[in-house]
Amino acid sequence: MAGVNLKHVTKKYEGKVVAVADFNLDIEDKEFIIFVGPSGCGKTTTLRMIAGLEEITEGEIYIDGRLVNDVQPKDRDIAMVFQNYALYPHMTVFENMAYSLKLKKIPKNEIKASVYEAAKMLEIEYLLDRKPKALSGGQRQRVALGRAMVRQPKVFLMDEPLSNLDAKLRGQMRTKIIKLHQDLQTTFIYVTHDQIEAMTMGTRIVVMKDGYIQQVDTPQTLYEKPDNLFVAGFIGSPQMNFREVSVDKFGEEVYLKFGKNSIKLPCEKARKLEALGYMGKEVVVGIRPENILDGQTCPDPHTACVVEAGVEVVEMLGSETLLHVKIEGTDFVARVNPKKQVKAGDVIKLALDADKVHIFDKETEKTITN
Repeated sequence: MAGVNLKHVTKKYEGKVVAVADFNLDIEDKEFIIFVGPSGCGKTTTLRMIAGLEEITEGEIYIDGRLVNDVQPKDRDIAMVFQNYALYPHMTVFENMAYSLKLKKIPKNEIKASVYEAAKMLEIEYLLDRKPKALSGGQRQRVALGRAMVRQPKVFLMDEPLSNLDAKLRGQMRTKIIKLHQDLQTTFIYVTHDQIEAMTMGTRIVVMKDGYIQQVDTPQTLYEKPDNLFVAGFIGSPQMNFREVSVDKFGEEVYLKFGKNSIKLPCEKARKLEALGYMGKEVVVGIRPENILDGQTCPDPHTACVVEAGVEVVEMLGSETLLHVKIEGTDFVARVNPKKQVKAGDVIKLALDADKVHIFDKETEKTITN
């Protein structure tokens, strides 16, 4: 078991294109950490630098306290699970899982014991005599996990291992991998572009954009207290709603004004905006779909801003309904009770919960009120 430390790690291609910039992160022993972000953000490049598959331009990487910049991948005591499984098609499942141990000249009885133990944990004992072409995508991914497990590495590296599976299988495999981490008590570093995977699996999440770390925190903190507009919009499904508004003061009250509507801010948020000199300026307000309430049942203007919304699309999801609406010319998504009878074309009242709004600086895009 081991921690991983990245200090000022940078990756440049051809001396110009910066894929990863000044990446600093301390990953604790036994932690399950997720690198998440859109395509091209540098998350896979960072993982490959930890594995030794990409050369580091600048900085240092330590695994279990040992500097590994110049250490070959095979000597780093890590195991990597790839997106495309990378199984040997001419070998059986048993042979695929046993191959790395065979290369190390481990005794046959020990190899057999290790393979059967991993297969039992992954519930694939009945597949050991089959070849990869006879397996489903989910079964192949479990074989790839088993092949990594038998090596008993200090660190597991996983590069979008579930992206080739259908939605149902992804859900099942997420649970398998979480359970695997709990059982193995080993450091896991997992790359994904899927923020649902990130939110459900990681103890901490590293949100990346354009090679830079945007925020590192627990899933709940990222969701409730995003550091900037990018994190706020990337974490959460459906994503947070955004709208440019102006900050106004009437008497002792501070409001966010858009069109004919005004959101009266709670004292703490109001004091902060005033202290930072935002009176009369424009900011960006964000509100999550679940914090847009039914205006019929939450009509109190002291706790919420009641607005008229034109319904454009209704998504019935069984346990909830998503309403795609237009408020003062801006598109919003509201998550409402499925019992609410609404159809496209209706004009309804919705209430924006003032206690739950996020406020961001329009220029820097950084949070103001968290």
